[in-house]
Amino acid sequence: MSVSLVQAQTDTEEQASGETPVTESFSAQQFGDRAPQQLPFDTEKVFVGAEFLNLYTGPGRGYVIDQVVEYGEPLWLLKRRTDWVKVMTRTGKMGWAKIADLDAVYGVEGEQVVVPAPGVDDARDRGVRFGFTYGDFEGANSLGISLGYRFTGNISAELRAAQTIGAYSDSQTYQVALLHKPFPEWRLSPYFMLGTGINITSPNATIVATEDRQDTTMLSGIGVTTHLSRRFALRAEVANHYLLTSRENNQEIVEWKLGFDVFM
Repeated sequence: MSVSLVQAQTDTEEQASGETPVTESFSAQQFGDRAPQQLPFDTEKVFVGAEFLNLYTGPGRGYVIDQVVEYGEPLWLLKRRTDWVKVMTRTGKMGWAKIADLDAVYGVEGEQVVVPAPGVDDARDRGVRFGFTYGDFEGANSLGISLGYRFTGNISAELRAAQTIGAYSDSQTYQVALLHKPFPEWRLSPYFMLGTGINITSPNATIVATEDRQDTTMLSGIGVTTHLSRRFALRAEVANHYLLTSRENNQEIVEWKLGFDVFM
């Protein structure tokens, strides 16, 4: 994802106080006209305003520091990954800087450059998510997992699997569903769901041997999600499973469940 930058002009009172902007310092003048070879297209050039800036080999505290950029030296911002920004130095070396450490970087005109920290909106832009749910499947305990992918702001698809344990039978459900969120920007965002799949029922018989039964299911339901953080969202859902059985009458099962999604 490209680095989205918001630029803010430095305070006029600081300029009036006689403080020298970073871009007018000796080191900025010394390195300002030098650019690394093979510089990627559409990058932004900034200057370090802190005494030094640590660059890591990867986007995380578990990586080691292999470069230190000093005050006034230029950097080129390449891309952001969660709380980290990939940068290139004037020598062409690349490294990762924590966004919290980029609170004192300046543009070529001396304006302060603010790199926005990721928020809940970033989670809404993520394509892949894992889900875990627990609920009631017509009186039986239901434990489910899901893998979802978001195609647009409103449409996503899910692969769903669930295991239910009841007093007289157990079952496994495997389904694919299409979800529509009419208002994805809302904090409490409702969604509607349609899907299909199979339901495998295993009776808990102890005297008479019985065979497992496999039925096609049609799925419809509604739910609501709310983001707890960038990576986690709480989900509540009620779904109607319509089982197309080989018996005289089809079966309709209502499922209530609560769970959470993890965004990748």
